[in-house]
Amino acid sequence: MKRIISILLIVVAVLIFAYYLAVVRTPQLDAMYLPEDKYGQKEKIGDQDENTGVRGLRRVNQGENGIYFVYKDRLMVMGDADESVKEVCKMSGDIIGILEKDNTVFLRKYDDVEGIYKVDAEGEAQRLINDPGTVYMEGKNIYTSSKKNGLRKYDFNGKKISENNKDDYYDTNITIFDNYILFKLVESNDIWLNSPQYYKYDANKIKYVPDKINFSKYYLEPEAWDRYSSEKVISYDLLSKEVDRAVREGEINAGTTEKNLDDYELQSIEVFPWYFSEVTDGYIYIYGNQKITYLDKEYKRKSEEMTLEEQDDNREKFTCKISVKAVFRISVDDIKNSSNETYVNYERVGKSPDIQGDWSRFVVNKNNVYVINEDEYTDKEAYRNLYIYSIDVDTGLNKEVYKKKRFFFGNDSSEIFATDEYIFIYEYSDYGEKQCITRINRDGSNPILVMDENGEIVMKPVQ
Repeated sequence: MKRIISILLIVVAVLIFAYYLAVVRTPQLDAMYLPEDKYGQKEKIGDQDENTGVRGLRRVNQGENGIYFVYKDRLMVMGDADESVKEVCKMSGDIIGILEKDNTVFLRKYDDVEGIYKVDAEGEAQRLINDPGTVYMEGKNIYTSSKKNGLRKYDFNGKKISENNKDDYYDTNITIFDNYILFKLVESNDIWLNSPQYYKYDANKIKYVPDKINFSKYYLEPEAWDRYSSEKVISYDLLSKEVDRAVREGEINAGTTEKNLDDYELQSIEVFPWYFSEVTDGYIYIYGNQKITYLDKEYKRKSEEMTLEEQDDNREKFTCKISVKAVFRISVDDIKNSSNETYVNYERVGKSPDIQGDWSRFVVNKNNVYVINEDEYTDKEAYRNLYIYSIDVDTGLNKEVYKKKRFFFGNDSSEIFATDEYIFIYEYSDYGEKQCITRINRDGSNPILVMDENGEIVMKPVQ
């Protein structure tokens, strides 16, 4: 009997040790993870479409039978056929944003930032998921991303399907596509890509390998004051030739009027991303600042005739710097194929940098980038103008499609959201105490006040 018990204890110990190796220790080994192109039998975590990526919470969503939108603590729907507006449900606190699938709406509230609610077609709401972080949807799955829990995936019934890596997650701009995570650090302008590596025996277990997305390119050896190293210097490429041509021919013409560029050679092209979009037709759109620097061809000779102090005092005379705000786009495939050692290919969408002000609030829809901008804020009581611009993705040309006086004083920025046919404009008073919603056609025509500052459904032309 004792022998049988001893054998059983040994078997149990072996099983426990095997379980520890298989479940606890082995998945921690980097050698047990493979990149996507080497993991042929992998079943992807979601049914992501790499040409669309995931969708994040927003105030307006195009549904199959209408347009769902938020007004403070109320979920509304606008019918496609008759454009009638009705209330779907009212929550106990203001709604941060919504996601819609098959006339089922998922939402998060300001007073419950760890709860995800599900609202059915009849307006019945239930708390479905208890999870903090940013909320996304793709296919028939909901994702949450947070520093506390990493990237989690749920089905529409609130069942957790997977939980991946609790390493570096971020409360900032994030886009997810095909299990890749593109993110921008809060404390810098750097954009990083977390590339998935899949556990050999379970595709739901992922380790992420971070790579910095390199946008900036340098073509001349650095001078003493430059912050880049000699190792970063590359030969002139197609981007440099196209940008140099555009600058010299006046297509990009900011800060070049006082100097003759015939006396200068291109030194660097830098891009500082500020905000990027979700995936649209296989592309991610980036709004940022492009800085183009030229160096005097005779700099070496001129500097040799100067003292170090004189070189420092005349440094600006040796360079010509051009800085413009623009929209760029990069393909999802190029992002996937990038690494710390390579440069991602990108193209400039907005060719005319004549949209003034800070317009980081933009949306991409149907081959157009829509930008919202406002007059500069002053503390004087005056109604500022609000502008909507459209940038054609194919031509890069932009035009003003709509202009109006803001409904409110104050400095709270307005927002825009695009659907298949319309652009919705959300305006706020200070601290968001009041808000109103205007709808315009995508070409800026037929402005309609949908809801006024009292929360009344209006649906009347804006005067």
